Amino acid sequence: MLIKAATLCLALNIYHEARGEPELGQVAVGTVTMNRANWDVKEICPVVYAPSQFSWTAQIKTTEHYPHHKNKSWQRAQKLAQRIIQGEQQDVTNGATFFHAQRVTPYWVASFERTVSIGNHIFYANK
Repeated sequence: MLIKAATLCLALNIYHEARGEPELGQVAVGTVTMNRANWDVKEICPVVYAPSQFSWTAQIKTTEHYPHHKNKSWQRAQKLAQRIIQGEQQDVTNGATFFHAQRVTPYWVASFERTVSIGNHIFYANK
């Protein structure tokens, strides 16, 4: 049951944060989530739903807003989440724990080291 819940939380985060990104960008968002959780399955949901960490969690609070099961982007996010949790995907972000869209510059950028840009996101790790 724990793996199923963790996979759902990770898939939702990938879907809402990166569904329009190429697969590598979606994997990157998933691995940032895993890096924050220290690759501990029981920590995935708490990381995803921690206050002020991911913008979508403040906007979507009920299961009514989950993607339709036939939605192709949702299906892909679920498959990627399973692969990441099963250890079939490496960390493509070089240890990043933060990211943002290229169109914005968050106040916290100077506090972290930029690791990689993938798709429309820039990834950061602790200095």
